[in-house]
Amino acid sequence: MAKELIFKLSGADYAAAPVKLERKKIYGWTTLVATDKEGGVCDSAYLSPDDSLIIPAGGLKQATVDSEGHWVDKSTLKAYSEDGEQELPLLQSSFEAPVDLSQKATLEEFLDNDWESVYQLDNPDLASAIGNDIFKFDFCYRSGINHNDGYLLNTPGGLFLFAGDKQEFPLLSLDEEVAIDETEEVEEESIDELDFSMF
Repeated sequence: MAKELIFKLSGADYAAAPVKLERKKIYGWTTLVATDKEGGVCDSAYLSPDDSLIIPAGGLKQATVDSEGHWVDKSTLKAYSEDGEQELPLLQSSFEAPVDLSQKATLEEFLDNDWESVYQLDNPDLASAIGNDIFKFDFCYRSGINHNDGYLLNTPGGLFLFAGDKQEFPLLSLDEEVAIDETEEVEEESIDELDFSMF
């Protein structure tokens, strides 16, 4: 069973499991399959830098090592601020505690974001309670040092959770009309006057 988020709104709790919307689910996808002369499916592999080993797909993984080359468990790592003086706190996942829907957002605030993920939620009671409002909250899918701005809104197509980050979109407009200064005409150099030895 998918993990559920618990939303608190007007003293009531609403549970809903987010289903991530992916481009391939909406538009479909194609897969390119390589075959040999007999129609057998070929497997991908990698060559080692010295071309002495054939490494099957899945045989290479990224790892974190210390200065002596020893494996480091990522759970033991700590994040610090850019100046290196302050340890950054670990934020808990939004699945671990109820999400309080107390902050409403305007449509302009909602649109001023670069969306990282979009999730569909299935809870008619929550959709009815939200109505035409947009609610903003801190959203962390997994525990970590960063969070997204989460927006919950009800649409004719269903209830959606948008996760992204606020962006500054500059307002573009036409500049004031300016007069173009007259420029002096420059005589074009004759081809006969070119010195081809300089090329």
